Amino acid sequence: MTSTPENQYVLCLSGHRVLNKRISLFIEGVLQSGSGVRVLAFPRGQWSLQRFESLSEEPQSGRYQLRYRDCQDARLASILCFHWAMLPLAVLIGWLKKVPVVYDEHDHYEINTLERSTSWLRNVLSRHAIRLFHTVLLPYVTLVTCIHLANDLLKNHLSRWQPNVTELHNYPVAAWRSHYPKRDLSARLCFIYMGGVFAEKGVSQAVAAFCSLPESLRIRGDLHIFGSGDDTLIRELGLNSQITLHNSLSPAQLRAFAASHRCCGLVLYHDHPRYRLIGTNSRKLYEYLAIGMPVICTSVGELPEFIRKHNVGLVINSQISQDELCEAMLQMLDPDGCWHSQAENAFRLMQRPEMTWEHEWEKVMSSGVIPGRSNSAGIRNAA
Repeated sequence: MTSTPENQYVLCLSGHRVLNKRISLFIEGVLQSGSGVRVLAFPRGQWSLQRFESLSEEPQSGRYQLRYRDCQDARLASILCFHWAMLPLAVLIGWLKKVPVVYDEHDHYEINTLERSTSWLRNVLSRHAIRLFHTVLLPYVTLVTCIHLANDLLKNHLSRWQPNVTELHNYPVAAWRSHYPKRDLSARLCFIYMGGVFAEKGVSQAVAAFCSLPESLRIRGDLHIFGSGDDTLIRELGLNSQITLHNSLSPAQLRAFAASHRCCGLVLYHDHPRYRLIGTNSRKLYEYLAIGMPVICTSVGELPEFIRKHNVGLVINSQISQDELCEAMLQMLDPDGCWHSQAENAFRLMQRPEMTWEHEWEKVMSSGVIPGRSNSAGIRNAA
């Protein structure tokens, strides 16, 4: 009997039980193609399934495994591997079951070993282990997908062992551009920080800069922080009455907030080895732009060139000088300033069809490694 997507499943191998945004979008794409999904993960952390755009159904879950729309007698169709440590298992199962294996590198793991706070020896050993796994196992993978880092750094690195490498840009699903943003210049301007609440992502500097604005100007705006992360930092921020902290909201709730407020997004990466390589892997930047928010962004990686080219925000130095950030906030608050034109530019830019995750996911579907229909529109419609 010929297998159909409905009686097949895709096995997803993760290094952690916290499923990040990119893994979540892969899973949603597979489900919308008609196949079931089984997720197998190392028992690190608790299962966290908060990053899906539209998927709300509860999976069958266990300590190591999740199952979505997967009948017991379903046939394995392909494997998606999301962590280098899972590569041996992915290649072994792929060889035994004669199914394609896709390896997605959504971080530059070899470089990240240099940034850990653990011992120097452990970092060196980890880096050599990653290089060994790449060298030995990537030639046996069907397709490698990866984020785009500055100057194609990661793609060129992975191409040393596997010629079939495709970059998938971290653009938002089309639902992020479905609401025309608020344009009333008399409305208060909401500065928005969205994402992981960590010191190296500039959230403390954003609070300090906003609170140091002259009161006569600060009353024209608000600072809203959406996200989770460093619990100690979040508790400290919660003591500040001049900012608004939000619990993690769903993507739909964030979009609804932006549609009813006049907003400016904050993308404040420090001058850090990891962030100097940023290409199109800062998803929140594109989510801001898609809902018509101009941004204040630090000068890291390819971001300043992109922002200046399309005139969608202001660029400050990556040391996040408080004076410079204050000045940028004041320019956005100025009724005769740059906010309106840059908001229009942002919204128009992200209306381009190639600036969506659906466009990126089509690269995977067209490769034939995922069974079933190519239905990237389903992500947009469901969201």
